Amino acid sequence: MFQLSERFSLKPRASVIIARSEPRPRPFLVVRWMNELARRYIEYHAHAQRKIRAAAIIGVLGFPIFYFVWTYVLPQPYESITLRAIGTGLCLALALTQWWPVAWRRYIVPFSYFTFLYSLPFFFTLMLLLNNGSVTWEMSTLAALIYVVLLYDLVNAIVVLVVGSLAAVGAFLLVTGGAPIPEGYLLTLPILTFALTGFLGLAYGDNVIAREKLKAAASLASQVAHECRTPLTGIRFEADGCERLLARLPESPIRDKLAASHRRVRQHITSANSVIDLLLTNVAQHHRGAPTAELHNMSKIVSMALERYSFKPNQRDIVRTDVREDFQFRGSDLLMTHVLFNLLKNGLRAIEARDGNDNYLSIELRRGAETNSIVITDTGEGIPPEILNYVFIPFVSAQRPGVGTGLGLSFCRMIIEDAGGTISCRSKVNVGTCFTIELPVVQPAIENATAA
Repeated sequence: MFQLSERFSLKPRASVIIARSEPRPRPFLVVRWMNELARRYIEYHAHAQRKIRAAAIIGVLGFPIFYFVWTYVLPQPYESITLRAIGTGLCLALALTQWWPVAWRRYIVPFSYFTFLYSLPFFFTLMLLLNNGSVTWEMSTLAALIYVVLLYDLVNAIVVLVVGSLAAVGAFLLVTGGAPIPEGYLLTLPILTFALTGFLGLAYGDNVIAREKLKAAASLASQVAHECRTPLTGIRFEADGCERLLARLPESPIRDKLAASHRRVRQHITSANSVIDLLLTNVAQHHRGAPTAELHNMSKIVSMALERYSFKPNQRDIVRTDVREDFQFRGSDLLMTHVLFNLLKNGLRAIEARDGNDNYLSIELRRGAETNSIVITDTGEGIPPEILNYVFIPFVSAQRPGVGTGLGLSFCRMIIEDAGGTISCRSKVNVGTCFTIELPVVQPAIENATAA
């Protein structure tokens, strides 16, 4: 459910990545639904990962403290050191994730999901049932509901509450040998439902306000980006004028240096315009229309991207392409070119950050029965496993502060999903990274019939 990125397949004693060529079948509806829940949960915590650790620490302290309180200070009808020990162990493990082995860190997200599901709706509902719906556990369960609303997005909060509560009822029936549900719990249920509805409604209202603020900020960013084009156009015009003047000068070393400087200026202008295009496309993601219905050959897109990309010296030499299995896709050639720009930039930057021999970045096209693929592989520094689940979320960057904005890969995902495809990432630190873009196969017969 939570593995939005895939594992590596490595050759023995080799440091290159082997991407599987078999196209993946379209997942079942339940799997797609679970992936959607995972995406929502990951995006909800992408910029507030400390919240998970803080909640885990509260659990580490709360489980044993309240065992002492409900057992010796204010005794309750039922208490279980076993259930509390499980909760304490889960929360302690979650609080110490920064000391987990590197290979385990990719499982932090699903582990946190399960830990909170057990520690909040399951544990408190079960204890409420086993204590015959006592007032103390009514209030405790109400507090747990508040924590659920704070730790999950709206959809996942509802799912977790339903699943956790049903699991608790099942555990109660199993432990008591099928005893009837306590009347106190049935009387409490309407109150808890009313409170939960209010919590979720207020949380939804906060989300709407946050989206409106983001939309206003996006509109301002769009205006700023458009205004930036004017000076860039002026700089390009002046640079072109300098180029014409340079052509009239006699050949000399200074003229060659000035010509090289002019080429670099044009590259910087092209890069700046690409950043503006990226920003404007991200801003427009909430009100974009239907994707274009044009068909394009992917090999031409790859060639155009390599021709237009502003390579640093010697970078073009390490880029390898294999476009023998060319295919068509339906979408925007310009936007797909910018997707390749972003993946090229990330890959080359990762290679530059890692010292190694035989570095390369490869772009390979693959045809399949149900999906066609673009596989982009680099031998760079790789992405840390604790970040791997978040790389396609806006403003999350694996680069050091000040290097990346965190918008590039979210832009790529948005464009690929608009084209009806998917993008996934496999990575291993100090080995490399592989991005796989899968696009639906375009059937020529159907296309011709539609055109007719």
